Amino acid sequence: MVGVPKSKRCTFCKTRKTKCDENWPTCGTCARAGKICSGARSTFKFVVNGSHNEIPDDGGHIIDNLASNPNRLPFANTLTSTSMSANSNTNSPRTDRDRRRRIGEIIVLHPKNMATMTNLDNLNLSLSRAIPKPLPWNPPDQLIAHLIASLDIARGTGHDLRILGPFLPLIPQHLTSGCGSGSHNVALAHAVELLLGAWTNSRRGLPSHTWLDLRTYNRALRSLQAALDDSNEEHLNNTLAALCVLQKTEVLYDFARGSNQENHAAGLIAVINRGGPAQPKTGMTLHVMFESLFHMLQEDIRQSRDSGFHTPEWMAALHEAIDESDLSPVLKESYRLWVEVTAWPGLVRLVRALRRNPDDTATATELRLRASSLAEKLRYQNETILASLLESGAITQTPNLVRPDLFAKCYSFANFPTAKLFCSHAMFNIITYRCLQEANRVLERKDANAAMFAEKQAKKYSRRIWMAYPWLRHQTPLAVDFTASLLFSYESGNEEERAFCSACLREMDSSRHPPPIGEWVEATITANAKAYSGRLPFVKTQNPKVEYDGIGCRS
Repeated sequence: MVGVPKSKRCTFCKTRKTKCDENWPTCGTCARAGKICSGARSTFKFVVNGSHNEIPDDGGHIIDNLASNPNRLPFANTLTSTSMSANSNTNSPRTDRDRRRRIGEIIVLHPKNMATMTNLDNLNLSLSRAIPKPLPWNPPDQLIAHLIASLDIARGTGHDLRILGPFLPLIPQHLTSGCGSGSHNVALAHAVELLLGAWTNSRRGLPSHTWLDLRTYNRALRSLQAALDDSNEEHLNNTLAALCVLQKTEVLYDFARGSNQENHAAGLIAVINRGGPAQPKTGMTLHVMFESLFHMLQEDIRQSRDSGFHTPEWMAALHEAIDESDLSPVLKESYRLWVEVTAWPGLVRLVRALRRNPDDTATATELRLRASSLAEKLRYQNETILASLLESGAITQTPNLVRPDLFAKCYSFANFPTAKLFCSHAMFNIITYRCLQEANRVLERKDANAAMFAEKQAKKYSRRIWMAYPWLRHQTPLAVDFTASLLFSYESGNEEERAFCSACLREMDSSRHPPPIGEWVEATITANAKAYSGRLPFVKTQNPKVEYDGIGCRS
């Protein structure tokens, strides 16, 4: 049997598989090799839980394995074959067989029968101390460990999970908080399991239609519904996080969902409104709300309504929560930007009203007032926050190696949140000036200067997005939200710049087969840009013909 001593040869000779002359205390082989001889090996070798009582090191010396294996009984130092034989004589053969069995010169001790070995008084060991039971890994612990490991696996690449938002590193503590078996915890756990599974499959290079496991997906949806039915307001944080994780998972990996299908945006709005502006905004709630706000505002636009968060009560509560938080300065400014752009759905609603009635000067006046107010806030943020980031080196200009023929320099960013703030600011400037153009079209039909100024500003911020793309392209496939910035910048370009913009959109969506939007061509790009700025209606169909014919945008 492997591991059974066949002779008394020393450990070094056994390791080298040579004959030992047994010339103790130092055998001839050890003397010639300059090794310290271990001497004669013990007559018996004890195996407890499959672990030997000693192991040789590379030099042939005996090393006690207790330190490396705390689950092993320390028999090597406390029990000899002589004492064992002496004690075994006092026991009946039947009892002796019940607590141990001999295999050649190996004695295998069974821990489950160790309590009957009452005659081994010299052991003086407590079984509970000598054989500590390993802590079990329950499914939540395994999921938490998987998430924590995954957060650091692909740092600095397009598969970095932190791109999805700063709320993800906070999830482990929420998976273990409160009632572990509650529906809110189960929903969050199932949502995270779905995300990690799809993310892992995509990194392995598996076919894209296999990334999203349908069984896990359906289980996550059932758990989410149970959490939504839970009326306990203390559980809203985890339910909100589960909604956000599912929303991002579907945007990234559900290629069959169709164009402009935000399955969980309405649920996010309902859960946040259930808590109301007075509910305390913890770190998790704050992150999840702003990471989901873009999708919630899109849902408001599709429903032709103002955002429920663009009220004095909500805006004051959000600004207060941001000011009192310990977020980084860049994240604070990013979230302040999102508070202000909750005006976006209201602007789109007014543009649609003007499209239906081009002579409605009252609506045009209100639109210009709202759009001008937002443009002024964005201008102030550009002259203060973004200017300071440029001065500090968090945003730099480097040689453009992608398309130097279009622009010689491109932007580089210190981190992903800085890039997100920069591009989101540029995108909402473009949207705001498109809305201003619609108001000016009614109020100042003969004023060409106003129209030229709005177009010039839209071009300025569109160029910023194009110059940021060489850096952003390395954040794919997880940075798909930046397709919106490219989409709104498309109208401002000339023929060559538009070709570049559409190529960028196709590259960002290249990991999704097929992309939910379909093929990125001029008709689909302009239809989406115009629909989300109020200049085209949404049509409840997934037939791209409505976009190719200029009728509307699929929804």
